[in-house]
Amino acid sequence: MLRRLSRPTFPVRRRLSTHANAAPETWATIAEVSPLSPSTSALELELESSLTFEPGQWVDLYIPAIDQVGGYSITSLPAELPRLSLAVKASAHPPAAWCTRDARAGDRVALRVGGSFVLRDTPAALYVAGGVGINPLYSMLRAHCDRAPPRRAALLYTAQRHDELLFTAQLSRLAQRLPGHTRFRLGATREPSSAAAPPLPGAGRLDGRIGDAALEEALRWLGCEPNEVREGSAVPWMAESVAREPGTASEACAEGVCAYVCGPPRMTDEICATLRRMGVGQVHAERWW
Repeated sequence: MLRRLSRPTFPVRRRLSTHANAAPETWATIAEVSPLSPSTSALELELESSLTFEPGQWVDLYIPAIDQVGGYSITSLPAELPRLSLAVKASAHPPAAWCTRDARAGDRVALRVGGSFVLRDTPAALYVAGGVGINPLYSMLRAHCDRAPPRRAALLYTAQRHDELLFTAQLSRLAQRLPGHTRFRLGATREPSSAAAPPLPGAGRLDGRIGDAALEEALRWLGCEPNEVREGSAVPWMAESVAREPGTASEACAEGVCAYVCGPPRMTDEICATLRRMGVGQVHAERWW
């Protein structure tokens, strides 16, 4: 699980095989199922008893008719309880297939909270998401922006296609509410930017994968000057990255900025390695499966 180290650590999502592995904490009734994208559904749950969680955590979802247990990030905030929101991407895994194909309002499920990928109290934060990796970051980002006094937040978020970007309308409203404290950049990795709809109000575009240039720009906006590039020295296993001089990053990189990364394993590993080379002292990550 997460430890406070200079290098990122990766909480492991449990995929339990039977309900006997752990006992649920509460039952909930599905209030609504709605599409978030062509492949992802939102589940709105009404809890039947009390539950506590922190932004960034997930739940084990126990479905009475299915032996396997699903693990899905919470996208709502603790202040919104007893309503709790999940986002589930369709897959052949039985719980995900049930959530996106068969679940109906009125169905009952059981829940258990888990995970230590949670929001820290820092003056500024960088959020980097790939695909449904936005799910825990969406809750964390909202909580970060609700703190007083306002804190700076930068978001870099890509999906394979523009229509798979989640929470775009909500992110746009958040950016417009805090224009001096948010910097959001969204894009697709397998479609040109010309295929996208007009830019969201308050948010900019990303072209292709999240690389060094996008990370540098976001960090500088947050007040963090990255380590300097070591001329002529590339990182052998990462074509888009370069080696950097140790110890040249500003103090804000080491102490004042916290980075949160969530996405596919390879993307998460590469982004975290790059942020470490840039001198970011607090990097926290979670891989999705």
